[in-house]
Amino acid sequence: MAALQSQFLAPLKELLQQRFVPHLPPLLGQGGREDLPEKQIARAFNAYVLQTRFGVDAKLAAQSVLDDYNDQGIDAIYFEEGSRTLFVVQSKFKTREQFLLPEAQSLMTGVELLLDKNFQAFNQNFNNRRDYIENALDECDSIQVLIAYTGSGIAGTSNNEMQRKLTALVERGETQLQVQVEEFSAQDVEEALRAEQAISAVNEKVAVYKCATTSEPRNAVFGVAKVNDLVSLHNKHGKALYEKNIRYFIGAGRRGVNSAIKQTLLTNPQDFFFLNNGITMVGNHVEPKRLQNKGGPRNIQVLGLSVVNGAQTIASAAQFMRENPDADISQAQVMVTIINTGNDAFHKQVTKARNLQNPVDLANFAALDDTQERLRQEMKMFGVEYLYRPQQTAAAGIRSITIDTLAKALACMQADVRVPYQLKAEPSKFTNQESAEYQAIFSTDLQGAVAINAVNCYLAIQGLCTAAERSNPSPEKLVYRHFTYCITTLVMAQFHGTINDPKISDQAVFEGLISRAFDELRQQFFDSFTTLALGSAPHAYFKRLGDTARLMQTVWINHLNLAESPAVVAKQERLQANDPHNQNLFSYLAVQVQRQQGQNAQAANRQAQPA
Repeated sequence: MAALQSQFLAPLKELLQQRFVPHLPPLLGQGGREDLPEKQIARAFNAYVLQTRFGVDAKLAAQSVLDDYNDQGIDAIYFEEGSRTLFVVQSKFKTREQFLLPEAQSLMTGVELLLDKNFQAFNQNFNNRRDYIENALDECDSIQVLIAYTGSGIAGTSNNEMQRKLTALVERGETQLQVQVEEFSAQDVEEALRAEQAISAVNEKVAVYKCATTSEPRNAVFGVAKVNDLVSLHNKHGKALYEKNIRYFIGAGRRGVNSAIKQTLLTNPQDFFFLNNGITMVGNHVEPKRLQNKGGPRNIQVLGLSVVNGAQTIASAAQFMRENPDADISQAQVMVTIINTGNDAFHKQVTKARNLQNPVDLANFAALDDTQERLRQEMKMFGVEYLYRPQQTAAAGIRSITIDTLAKALACMQADVRVPYQLKAEPSKFTNQESAEYQAIFSTDLQGAVAINAVNCYLAIQGLCTAAERSNPSPEKLVYRHFTYCITTLVMAQFHGTINDPKISDQAVFEGLISRAFDELRQQFFDSFTTLALGSAPHAYFKRLGDTARLMQTVWINHLNLAESPAVVAKQERLQANDPHNQNLFSYLAVQVQRQQGQNAQAANRQAQPA
């Protein structure tokens, strides 16, 4: 089982420190070690597990923590009244270790002492909650051991030992004790951290008139909704109402669609039904309620409600009512379809098929990719708002990254000789979910921290490019204006290790790291361009893939002092029909530059170490 990904460690520690540490029982201390920060974080992890697993508030979760000296292997105790289960918790807040045999033995000793009510063997924090624990022992129907960890799971020997001991205790007469151990794994921690940043689901009743239903092949409801009711939903939930749509409200006046909606509401609300394409909603659960009044609406209970087509209609109507609070739109109605898409991905098909009212760019469909929402959640842990939908905005004072910027940064990380040309000729390919270029950069294993680092490095290079262009005369200025993606690809390959480090490095840090390499490459680009271009204008030269590839390879070879390398010479001469731009050579150079950079970093570390 995989341990906690390193990118989650810093956000988790920050959460534990802020949310739980202030509420923990005081450390009992030994030899002046009562203020160990790492110990407090490890203790707080127990509270986090309790809050996540049982939904208790932070203060109660923290008060349930017993972890300290002489805790007899029991880090927390919590009684869940609903199931009448007493949970005995031990945690291991170490990402590189399994839950080992000594820890299992210690926990089993603690469980036996607990069942024997030998409370004197435990520490003061335990005895401060003695009444709570005694009552829980008397009232519980079952006792469950819960192991929480951020490492790579429970060792086989540990699991065997716990099974053996728990079975023996049950045979002894402790029949309420559960033999199977419950786990809260590193994967559970990651899912919980992402869920903290997820958009809350919308669970609502939708009033539908002239209602009809179908059950095959999926449950669905058809009918008429009043625009007033839809406006109320919009005002209550905002953008959360459109979370499964590919975009949010485009804005009044765009292509005339939303202005027309408002005009109809102003002058002919009774005709609105006939002039509108209708609303499509999806939900994880759709349940028509019993009709209360003949001729009245039928209330449709929808869990996980999202408008996937018709956002413009509803949002324009809401805006109209804000601008015209006295307007009467009670006669305005619209066709509505509510489809039960369950928990599968069918809602994506519905969205693609029905999102036609305003013209849709192919890039917008990236919003339907689960990877984009996962990245948003992970980047939010670091205080960065990732805007992957059209019309998304960040709150004032919050740093944001758009999908377009991230796509360009990730593209330049590919060490692909074709990327600079593609970014100039067809940048939309990198945000089109259906393209091979998109699939290559937005992989399912891309981490949010890496995405932030990639953008920070990319922006640092862009800033240096702009400065170089401004501070140099023509024709050198023009080369710097058009070589941006070329030099970005080379520099990002050189600092690939720093970008992939789960530790966030801000733009200023990258500027300091890359400035020397950038200056060397900048000069080599101009010199090589002067030699190879033969009078060709920079704007035309960089639009030709073959010329761009040859220039980048020449610059990199010179930068690495590999012009005489037998391997490089051989690869230069080994052109193949399926590799006309010699990506094989380019990939080889990328490996060499990363190796060289790694060696330089090791040398710098050795020099920094005291003698």
